[in-house]
Amino acid sequence: MRLRTVVLVALMLVSFLGAETLAGGDETITIRAFVVGPGPMGVKKATNLELAAEYLNRFLEACGAGVKVKVEVEYTELKWEQASEKFYLDFRAGKAPDIVTLRETADLAKGGYILPMTKHVQEFWNFNYYDFYPTLWEGAQWNGEIWGVPHDISPVGIWYRKDVLRALGYTDAEINELLPEDGNTTLEVVARLAKEAVDAGLVEYGILHRPSSGPGLYATLLAFGAECYDPEKGVLVLNKSAILQFLRWHQDMVAQGVIPPTPPSWATIHGTFVEGKTFSTWASHVGTPSEWMAQYGLSEKTLEEDLGFLPFPPTEKEKAKGRGPVSVHDFPLYFVTSQSKYPELAQLLIMFATSPEACAIHSAFSLRPPYRASALAHPLIKDNLYIQRTAPSAAVVRPVPIHPQFWDYQKRIFEALKGVEAGVVTPEKAVEDLVAWFKAEVPDGVIIE
Repeated sequence: MRLRTVVLVALMLVSFLGAETLAGGDETITIRAFVVGPGPMGVKKATNLELAAEYLNRFLEACGAGVKVKVEVEYTELKWEQASEKFYLDFRAGKAPDIVTLRETADLAKGGYILPMTKHVQEFWNFNYYDFYPTLWEGAQWNGEIWGVPHDISPVGIWYRKDVLRALGYTDAEINELLPEDGNTTLEVVARLAKEAVDAGLVEYGILHRPSSGPGLYATLLAFGAECYDPEKGVLVLNKSAILQFLRWHQDMVAQGVIPPTPPSWATIHGTFVEGKTFSTWASHVGTPSEWMAQYGLSEKTLEEDLGFLPFPPTEKEKAKGRGPVSVHDFPLYFVTSQSKYPELAQLLIMFATSPEACAIHSAFSLRPPYRASALAHPLIKDNLYIQRTAPSAAVVRPVPIHPQFWDYQKRIFEALKGVEAGVVTPEKAVEDLVAWFKAEVPDGVIIE
């Protein structure tokens, strides 16, 4: 398999570099990349491209090419929206990088900003892409093409404090039964335990969710049966009754003192949970402990002994219908931009930057599950108890829908949620306003009563 891949790479290089270039010369081709964290813990997604250049240059040398590759990576900790704005500005100025990591696949593909990678992935499937988790490819496809290569997976879920439950009198066996790691429980159980913790004065906050729209919001909507997308028809869906229940539930949690009327800042969300002042955070994913350790002083001992994690469980009503626990990931991808002068080289760099070793490097640093199965056995993470314990969460991950208006839709739902929690609008009026927006802005969408 390795020999065949060397031959494939050699033939590809000959085809786009040309025999004359391969015959001699000493040219360095620079491939530029713009890699988004966001935040500091995604930095290995950038350095893995630099590592990939080392491997690719070995192939170039073995092929007798008169060139070598140099990678210039700009890494940013900007949030997705700000990073996207920068990319679009650079693209309009004709200065787009060869490789970019963003998440709005449909917009990028529809606008002609990126190139399809279907042929590349198929050509090198048996060598590099065969053991990526299948849902990752589901999140990389739009309009019949694969547009990028996954390089990360961070399933969202519910974090909670076991030590708070112990202080309430629950044994570890009871905790594991109430909140099993596979998420086979209900949202009502989590809420009941959060209220017990608040009423006992053990925590300042019972539950904190994100202060902005994101994958965690979508996962919570799914827990209430609020499917927002029909993948077969490729259209957005607004389920009025499910969203109404979602909003009413949050209104009730505020009334009971479990959820604050206004979500606090990210620093407060992270800091109070690490300090044990929040019972449960719904704003994080399996890789967040790396950030908690780096910025908030979380110890490995506390992580292993006092913190629990599970996918979002369904409500009692939805569980009775057969709905199971769910996690969500928005699957940012490595894309090759349409302004790249060397798209084949950029694709090969991406292939080496997503090898089992590169995957393990990213996983070990970020504490996120590996995005390919073979990396679990890599020496860097095979003995990492936390990664091995949370890796199964990838099995229930669903991709964020690839639809040009999905994130706008989610932002509208989140604004409705904030209004309801703050008491400035009723759940019924919020749904009414949401339906009006949906009819005006998503004319091909489906509304379910």
